[in-house]
Formats: sequence, structure tokens, C-alpha cells
Amino acid sequence: MSTVSPIPRLARDPGIDFARGLALLGIILVNARFFFLPFGGAIGSEALPEGLARSALDWAVHDAVDALAAFKFISVFSLLFGFGLAQQAARAAADGRSRWRNGLRRMGMMLVIGVLHGLLVWYGDILTVYAVLGVLVLACIGLDDRWLRRVTIGVLAVTVLITLVGAGFQWAFGDAVAAADAGQAAEIADPSEVPPRGFDGMLAAQFNPGSPVWVAAETHAFREGPWLHALLFRAVGYVFGLAVTPFSYGWQAFLMMLIGIWAQRTRLFAPEGSAHRRRLASRLIAAGLPFAALAVAPWWALGRDSAAAHALSTVGIGCSAILLPVGYACLAIEYGPRLPGILRAPVQAAGSIGLTVYLSESVACTAIASWWGLARFGTMTDAEFSLLAVGVWAALAVGALAWTRMVGNGPMERLWRWGTYGA
Repeated sequence: MSTVSPIPRLARDPGIDFARGLALLGIILVNARFFFLPFGGAIGSEALPEGLARSALDWAVHDAVDALAAFKFISVFSLLFGFGLAQQAARAAADGRSRWRNGLRRMGMMLVIGVLHGLLVWYGDILTVYAVLGVLVLACIGLDDRWLRRVTIGVLAVTVLITLVGAGFQWAFGDAVAAADAGQAAEIADPSEVPPRGFDGMLAAQFNPGSPVWVAAETHAFREGPWLHALLFRAVGYVFGLAVTPFSYGWQAFLMMLIGIWAQRTRLFAPEGSAHRRRLASRLIAAGLPFAALAVAPWWALGRDSAAAHALSTVGIGCSAILLPVGYACLAIEYGPRLPGILRAPVQAAGSIGLTVYLSESVACTAIASWWGLARFGTMTDAEFSLLAVGVWAALAVGALAWTRMVGNGPMERLWRWGTYGA
């Protein structure tokens, strides 16, 4: 009797691997600000460690990443995740087996990896969310085209609604929140006094990541330790991220995974070239770029402290993250395999062991940022750590090429597949 097993390496689709490898570059560019800055500063405010300030170049880099990468490349990752689950389900069906057994084991293994990653390495883990959403995607794979279309449209509507509600909230209350942060900063009696650390710092900051007290405590925890203080901030960030996911990016990720199912059913990502795929990519990118511009133009027109700019930027980022990821994926799959080998091979290799490279990005950047490594947390601004992020990705891509040629599958892929297939 035949059994369900991983796809042999020689049978992998080079376009899919290239798109996934390119997505890993966009992901680390966005994540870099969270690796190297306190949370309040990472989300775009001026809540930076003492002595650190963004220059005009830093803001330009920050805005370019927001416009072209924020929520876009992680959405490409989500799209390909849904596509991959649909492919695996189709292979299971062709073998006469249920998609649920190996699918649930696969999601369970991903959940374990995600929790360990979020608590021990970096709080911005996405694997935990993927593991939960993956179960819903497995259920949706069983729907016929009519019901899958209805679910996809419904999730799209909720995603847009959440974006608009979030923008409205920022427009209505953004000024009040900024005033509260400024007031809390003014209450610091003696800047030379050592601020409270660890949980005491969180309490003193009233659990406001934009507070100077929180910024100082978080910077000290990650740059100087001890391990328990760093674990506390990492755990709080991880739990907070999971708590807001149902009201934020979770719907966007689910939408992209559903589109991934459609891509598998319609052969949108077929290995051969496709005029339809090229037309779709050009139309989606043409429609998405004006929203990408809306994500950053208000900052320069209205100022960084404008509540209206926050609201318009939220709409721009949210809408562009619906349109651009599918266009990006189509372009990468269409043209990536045609690039010269010296450019294509490392990106494709990184994508073929995407889980290992994704986790390695976190480990490498955390090592550079943390007290047990180079202790650079809170010492760099956007231009510096963005350049560093590109270097880390490039090094990992070259390393992935050497690894896959000498060893084969990545170590985390081996662990994941062992947990899924038992071999």
C-alpha cells in the first residue's frame, strides 16, 4: 500500500521556492525593527532609547519598508502556506487517504515549534498563528468552489472592515493616546535616576510600550539581561501578539491562505509560464501601488504626530497588503526561475528550507541584538538595521544553497517532517 510522504527534492517547484525565499527577505526587513528596537519605537513612534533618534534617511527607509514590505511578504508566506496545504491534501486524496491525519500532525508540530520560538527566541513568532489557522484551512479545502468562494469573500469583508475600524479608532483617539504618552514622559522627575527594571518597569509604565519607562526597561532587558527579564518582555510581547491576532493580522493571513487554495485549484502557480499570471500580476500591482503610496504619503504631508496620518496609513497598508502579495507571488513564480543561476539559486535554496531560514533569521538577529551576543539592541536606527537585515538574509541564502547541495533538507524541515510523517 502506498503512503503519503514528503515531496522529493527533485520534484519541488522552483518558482514556489523562489517566491518563498524572496518573501523571507521582505519578512526580515520588516521584522528587523522589532529585533533591534523597543516595541513602541518599532511600530513607528518616537519611543526610542535615550540618545537614539531617527534621521530623515531612517524615516525614508522606514516608510519604504512600510509601503512595499509591511504585511506584504508575510502575506506571500501565508499565501504559499495555504497553497502548500492544498497541494498536500490533493496528494492525500489521490492516494485515497484523509487530509486530516497528517495535516493535524503537521499543524501540531508547527504549534510546538512556534511556541518555543515565541518564548525562547523572539516574541513576533507567526508559526503559532499558522498552526491554528492551518486547521481552518484544512476544513476549507473540503468545500466546493461555491462555498469556498463565499467563505473567501466573507473573510475579505471582515479583513477590510477591521482595517477601516482600526483607522477610525486611530483618527478619533490618536491625539489622546499621544497626549497621554507625552504626559507620562513629562512625569519623570529625574532622567538620571535608574528606571525600574523587569516587571516593576512594566507596572511603572502602566503597561504602555510607548512610555519612556517601558522603553528603558525593555532596552535594559534585551541589551543587558538578565535572562528572566528578557523572557518576561518576550512572553508579554508573544501573548499580546496572540491576543490581538483575531482582531488584526489573523484575518489577513487567513484570507491569503484561502487565496492559496484557489491558486492550487486553478493552477495559478503552475510551473510553466502563464500569460494569465503575468496579466494578473500587473493588474494587482497597479491597483496596489496607490494604496502603498497612501501608507506613507500622509506622514510627509501631515506630520508624524497626526492622527489623520495614522488613520490613512492604516488604510493604505491594509489595502495594499490584500492586493500586492498575490502580484508579488505571481511575478516571483513567473520570472524567478528565469534569472541567472547566481541570483536564482540562493533565493530558491532559502525557500526550499524556508522554516529553517525563517527561524535562523530570528536566531541570528537576536544574537546580534541581545546581551548574550553583540548587545546591539536599541543602538541602531532603520537605515543601519535594515542593511544588516539584508546581509543576514543574504548570508543565510548562501548558507542554504551550500546546505541543500551537501545535506539536503534543512534541520527544521527534517524535524517537522518526522513529526508529520513519522520518518
